[in-house]
Amino acid sequence: MGVKYAVSNEIAMMTKMAGMDGMFIDMEHSVLTMREVSQLITACNYVGVSPIVRIPSKAHWHLSRVLDAGAAAVVIPHCETVEQVQEIVKDAKYAPLGRRGCAGNQPILNFQAVPTLLQNDLLNRETMVIPMIETPGAVELADDFFAIEGVDGVLVGSNDLCTDLGIPGQYDNAAYLDSVTKVIKAGVKAGKPIGIGGIGGRLDLLEKFFETGATWSLSGADGAMLQAGMKKLGQTYAEINQRVQGARTAEALAPVSEPVPVAQKTPVAIDVKSGTKAPQSTVQVAEVTVS
Repeated sequence: MGVKYAVSNEIAMMTKMAGMDGMFIDMEHSVLTMREVSQLITACNYVGVSPIVRIPSKAHWHLSRVLDAGAAAVVIPHCETVEQVQEIVKDAKYAPLGRRGCAGNQPILNFQAVPTLLQNDLLNRETMVIPMIETPGAVELADDFFAIEGVDGVLVGSNDLCTDLGIPGQYDNAAYLDSVTKVIKAGVKAGKPIGIGGIGGRLDLLEKFFETGATWSLSGADGAMLQAGMKKLGQTYAEINQRVQGARTAEALAPVSEPVPVAQKTPVAIDVKSGTKAPQSTVQVAEVTVS
């Protein structure tokens, strides 16, 4: 479940009840504030949904603030070199793996006071650092990325990858499929998770990638799902309206039963002598005048 617009804490429980395992909080392609992200992270941890945050840049303060807020995983966009990823790990992990600054009473530990040594070791093991692979050059470095201690998996950014390959939106193109397969094989060899992003609507491709060894995917964004739901509802009401209006039009255009012309009727007259009815052809109609 991807979140870019829904900032109410209730979205965490909705995600949980929908059967989702995690919430992908996107700070790269949204205007979410750090306060809003912090509240979403806390809500996710409370209901048992893993908060995964994509930060807007590789800056160390983005990494540290999101992790201090309680993110279970941090996703870093546009990773291009081994050196970049190594620096990211240093900023995200405590010593001896890195240089992340220590902070106590952390939300991810339910604000409990945990001895620093225990806290640092626990969070180094349990919080995930996930660089994104979004260019052909990064695809070629997939094995090297996975080999870095402190890298806990990667996420393939399909939209940017296809764009950089010169085939924007062409997810059936062999260049894209081969690139993703190469990343998946590298992850399987390293024994680390591989995520696929950007093709949530292509369940056929996701199934193929899962069979190859991918382990997770982005399942859709809040705005897209809300828009799809509203569109479906709008179409349903339009169809109902069309049927109702069609029925009314058909009723209005239905032919009315024509009355039998007077000339075709057999006139009936009253025999004033006998008081009986008889066809006008045999009885003269009496004209009665009341004076």
